[in-house]
Amino acid sequence: MYPILTHQGKKSIGNYTFYMIAGQVLDREYRNEEINISGGSEEFSDQESDMTHQIKTSIENIHVEPGQRILAVSDIHGHPDRLVQLLRQLHYSANDILVIVGDLIEKGPESLRVVQYVMDLARRHPVYVSMGNVDLGRILMVDEDSPKGVADWAGFLHWAERTWGGSLFSEMLKSMGIPIDQAAGEKAAEYRSMMLEQFHEEMEFLWSRPTILTAGKYIFVHGGIPTEDVQSLAGTDPWPFLKNDDYYNQGYGFRDHIVVTGHWPTCLYRTDREDVSPLFDRERGILCIDGGNSLKRSGQLNGIVIPDSQADMEDIRWTGYDGALQVEALESQEGRAAGIHIQYFESEVEPVSGDGDMGAWRQLSSGRVFSGPADWTYQDGEGRLHYDDYADTRLAVAPGDRLNVILRTGAGYYCKKDGCIGWYQGKARPVEERLVLQPEGPDRQEAHRLERELMVYELLERLHISYERIDHREANTMEACQTVEEALQGAVICKNLFLCNRQRTAFYLLMMPGEKVFKTKELSAQIGSSRLSFGEAVYMERYLHISPGSVSVMGLMHDREHRVQLLIDREILQGEFFGCHPCVNTSSLRLRLKDLLEVFLPAVGHEPLYVELDGEA
Repeated sequence: MYPILTHQGKKSIGNYTFYMIAGQVLDREYRNEEINISGGSEEFSDQESDMTHQIKTSIENIHVEPGQRILAVSDIHGHPDRLVQLLRQLHYSANDILVIVGDLIEKGPESLRVVQYVMDLARRHPVYVSMGNVDLGRILMVDEDSPKGVADWAGFLHWAERTWGGSLFSEMLKSMGIPIDQAAGEKAAEYRSMMLEQFHEEMEFLWSRPTILTAGKYIFVHGGIPTEDVQSLAGTDPWPFLKNDDYYNQGYGFRDHIVVTGHWPTCLYRTDREDVSPLFDRERGILCIDGGNSLKRSGQLNGIVIPDSQADMEDIRWTGYDGALQVEALESQEGRAAGIHIQYFESEVEPVSGDGDMGAWRQLSSGRVFSGPADWTYQDGEGRLHYDDYADTRLAVAPGDRLNVILRTGAGYYCKKDGCIGWYQGKARPVEERLVLQPEGPDRQEAHRLERELMVYELLERLHISYERIDHREANTMEACQTVEEALQGAVICKNLFLCNRQRTAFYLLMMPGEKVFKTKELSAQIGSSRLSFGEAVYMERYLHISPGSVSVMGLMHDREHRVQLLIDREILQGEFFGCHPCVNTSSLRLRLKDLLEVFLPAVGHEPLYVELDGEA
């Protein structure tokens, strides 16, 4: 169980909110920029802060049984599917301890879902999450209720939308049906208060994270610490241990402990190659695991498995997940060290020539000309051209090796092997994802599954409804469902739409064939409800316990007050089997339509209303 700590009073944090924004400004790592978040323009330095908040360094000790595995992950940065898939690869079980070394949120697409997913795991399993610098920055951003604090928060919303495409706060607002462009002026304070009330549990969870976690000989801290005597750090300012840039190169070493950190992508520590695998330093007792997930175009989410809290570093294994297409090499290739290695710190370039999807560039700091992918550039706030982290390494490849493809060009595959990034110029074939139907529910020892998913299996089994199941990557679009649909052997995967009227007094769950186009007017006429629109995520969660992308008829099991009317397009009745999610979009079920209509729906007290949709304009 995760602890819920309360904080009292409001703190004046002066320029610290700005400092945190400047510290987190970049989707392109850690550079300072001029930003305009409250009507003015200021330049901020990572060397200055004015911290007057009440958060102090705290240490939590993890009790570990002899031989109990510890799984550690860091810097998830709003990627729930990558976390789920990584935990599957690590065979995360209910007997394991899961440690997340800070930065659950921001820079990725679904920060809110990450927080809620981790909270769900922590309610049922031994899960420990330490504070990250981004996490701290966000909770402090809503800890100032003055007009200036509210204006800073509203300005951040718009800046994050432009820079990252969103933020934890904008996700919260959008789930309530509040566009971020409305969270401005006089409305900003009202909407912020509504957001904090609606998501107070998520904010308390972030607020109550410890700075440092200890387990046997292992110390977990997001940025890094100067001493293994962690008790001497208790009660001090936590910021230096959270945003501790370039920690590994500060010369620290530890005799009795192994310090596990995130925050600084490991590729930035390696000057001879582009490599996002964990960095193991056995002599100094330091293990850095941040794979640059969401920060680096070639990044990944890394996870390590510590077999015992007293295990040596040599006993640790690791794996990474990036969601990239995999290919199998068909030819051998000799390796060659990088001739050019562009890192964030010296990334400014100018174009020399271009040829299709490749080009020639000159690195301004060295004057060296190199060849690389044409679309690997970006501009900073002053219009200067930069090249993303890149190395022209030739990977050593043998036939049968599996490579994660970052980019395919006329020059070959720019790809990743065991975390090391470079070129493969031989022949390859795609590794097809094999989805095999399982005739029963999952092993209950698998700990990565949400409670709502397990409740679906338990209900189906209690009702003696037979089903088949597959696990897969996140499938939240009809295109992503095509591979799943093939594996479901002819079962129709329905388009499931959560709808409501304008007054938010009537809610509907519509099941219709996936290939049909949904027309609001066509449905409204048949059910006598005008001005239908898509229902907000907060209502979806409240009534069906489902998040966007996972909408399923199975969610009706939670609608005990019958707030949601099920609508079924009659065309669906022509099939024998249908497919749906078990309230999560990383698994799918194959069920008989007869069992849905005659057993499941009566058991959950819902009677469908049938409609006929032609899907034509």
